[in-house]
Amino acid sequence: MPVIRVEVPEGTDYDTKTRIREGVKQAVLDTLAPKEIKYDYVAVREAFGILGDGLPLVTVDLRPGRDAGRKKALTDAIADILQQELNSDPIDLYVLFRENPAENHYTGGTPLPDWVPADQ
Repeated sequence: MPVIRVEVPEGTDYDTKTRIREGVKQAVLDTLAPKEIKYDYVAVREAFGILGDGLPLVTVDLRPGRDAGRKKALTDAIADILQQELNSDPIDLYVLFRENPAENHYTGGTPLPDWVPADQ
C-alpha cells in the first residue's frame, strides 16, 4: 500500500494526468506490491518547474521490505509512462523512496502489518 505522488508541470491536461495515474497504479501492482489491490494511493499533481529541471518528481512512501529489484522495476515502469505521456527523458526522472515502519501506516484507524511478498 504505497502512497505515490507524481509531480508534473503546470498546465498538464486532465486526460494526461488520468493516464499517468492509472498507469502508475497498474505499475505498482505489476512490480512493487502484486498482492495488494484494495489500496492504491496515487496522486498526480502539478508543480512549478519544467521537464528536465526539477520535474518529473515522484515520491513513494511505503513500508520496508521491498528489495531493490522491485523498486527499480517500478522506477523503470514510471519512466516509461512519463516518457509516453509527457515526452519526458527517463534520465530526468527523480524517484524518492521513503520507508516508514508499518506501525506508522494506518488505514481505518488500524496500523498496517509488516509488508511481506505475496509468495510468503
